[in-house]
Amino acid sequence: MDIFSDIQSHLQEVALDPTGKSLDARLLEKFDGQVTESITETDRDTLIHQLAELLPNLQQDPTPATNLIEILIRPTTYSFTRVLDIRPPVDFAAGLKTLFPSVNLVTLALLQKAIFKSSDAGIIAGRSEVISALIELWLSIPDTAVAAKAHSVLLGLLTAGARGQAAATEIPESNEPHEQGLMWRRVFRDKDVYGSIYRLCSLKNAGQNGELSKRDKTVAQARLLDLLVKIDCESIRRPQIEEVESMYGVKKGGLMEFAAMNMVDYEDDVLMHMTLIDFFADLLKPDHSILQAHDLAYYQLSSRTVNGFDLTETHTRTLSYYMDATKHSSLDLTYLYGRSANYLATYVSYHATHFLTSQFVVHSTISRLSEVLGSMTPGRWAQGLTPKHDLHVLASLPRQALFPTSTSASPLFMLSTKPPNEDVLQTLATIFQGPKSEGRQRNPVDPDQESQQRSAARVLYWLYLDQYPTLWQDVVKAAETVALKDAALAAIALINAIVTASWSPLPSSSEQETQSLPTEKQLAEKCHTPQTLPPTGLLAILTPPALETVLPYLLRPAQTFSNLVGGGKADVESAAYRVATAKFDVLVSLKSRLKEYVQETGQLKEVVEVVNKRLALGPMGGSSEVGGRVGTMEL
Repeated sequence: MDIFSDIQSHLQEVALDPTGKSLDARLLEKFDGQVTESITETDRDTLIHQLAELLPNLQQDPTPATNLIEILIRPTTYSFTRVLDIRPPVDFAAGLKTLFPSVNLVTLALLQKAIFKSSDAGIIAGRSEVISALIELWLSIPDTAVAAKAHSVLLGLLTAGARGQAAATEIPESNEPHEQGLMWRRVFRDKDVYGSIYRLCSLKNAGQNGELSKRDKTVAQARLLDLLVKIDCESIRRPQIEEVESMYGVKKGGLMEFAAMNMVDYEDDVLMHMTLIDFFADLLKPDHSILQAHDLAYYQLSSRTVNGFDLTETHTRTLSYYMDATKHSSLDLTYLYGRSANYLATYVSYHATHFLTSQFVVHSTISRLSEVLGSMTPGRWAQGLTPKHDLHVLASLPRQALFPTSTSASPLFMLSTKPPNEDVLQTLATIFQGPKSEGRQRNPVDPDQESQQRSAARVLYWLYLDQYPTLWQDVVKAAETVALKDAALAAIALINAIVTASWSPLPSSSEQETQSLPTEKQLAEKCHTPQTLPPTGLLAILTPPALETVLPYLLRPAQTFSNLVGGGKADVESAAYRVATAKFDVLVSLKSRLKEYVQETGQLKEVVEVVNKRLALGPMGGSSEVGGRVGTMEL
């Protein structure tokens, strides 16, 4: 291969005069990934060894040479065993310590070959100077690309033992304690390595004796928090080396306690406070750690405590920026109100039972929502000046918490569909549809909550409809206002949420007290009707008042506007076409639910026929007659 010979000759010339002879970047760039796939493995090794001999003596920017090495080792068949066979041997520690980012990156690429086998990771773990250099590079280098690569390599090495030969992103299948692995023992049981993490992230020594500045240390802190979420397990939640931990005020919870409680100066650094709140929110999620996502007992513990030391103080402080905003400065709230709201939304989403048992937190949350939503005027809703963070909290709350009480109204009933507002419509859709379980596992912390949430969603829908009898007239009007595309799409999404709602039956009288849900009779009384209300979203759509408005709208031809680009009918980018396709998708969902209902009961066959005729006309539709007959159809 001519290019192979040309590069070999060129590298030999540079090796003879590493100062005066410049690397031919254009020549080396020609040797791309496609070329490397076609060369023999012998030639590949020859070129890598030649580059390895050249790099230590090179007196110029090594980037062209390091880029070529990365290309040569990129194939998955190039194993860590072959990395160890490179001559002269790769000096990993020196490559990580150099000031050239390109050399850092190629060294990390070579190290990354060790993450796919625990035995290879063990070889790296046996070299303490390499692990020390890796951690130093990861936490201290300003170059974000190098830091991200170092993070990936360190994470891969730490999880290699649990994964065996699985990919780095997979959840481990092994139940073997992670701390038994050589890499874990090196990082968490080696005094120098373990101590370097504290030293690089602690603010106690900022700017002293060559240590990182305070600014650089906050960067290191953010990087540490990012890693700890992913490797969260018992090893980082319990003491490891008391001599190190006591120097930084750690008592019971190891590195996790240091990071969560002692490391960040949240009172003086609002940006790091934001990062810390996001970290706490991530810890509440059941899938936050690739090492513990399968362990329910551990996860239930991790949400509240860290090996015996209580997180209640941080939990309360974090919530206060949302629930008790008047106690904080306007500057803090500018940055932390939304973060606190997101933390609360995450907390109630995965820990509904714990939330519902804390009457103070429930009351404070409902009061805050009522205060914010109650202050909104129709003009602000119309202008799109929506309190998005508060609506996110509202949509995340356990639906039982939104039931009106004898002493207070529900903040849900402070949302009106007139004037139409995209965020309001989306919030209503989320609440009324019920919890989604398709494509994900059930909540591992509150497995019994899902059925109650489905029942509560149905209750809230009928209570809201009783409060706002013009709901569907408003929604259909919004859906037909194509000029306000986002609101129209949100209105259609609300229709679809009811069509596909995942509702569960209400409990019997004997179950009522334990589930805080009304019986069917009580729900009917609250909605001022003598009849039992429809049990499913499908039947809710096929029941007045939705029947007279929603179904005729779905069956009518889509609107088109000649003043829109492309005429609106065939232009997939136009507002009219997007709204038409969204409406058509709801009809598809409606047909699917109708088909199931017909198979179970034998009823509503005529409706199925009408829907099929409309679907046959495509998204834009045809004659308007088909929609006119349905409003008077007896069902």
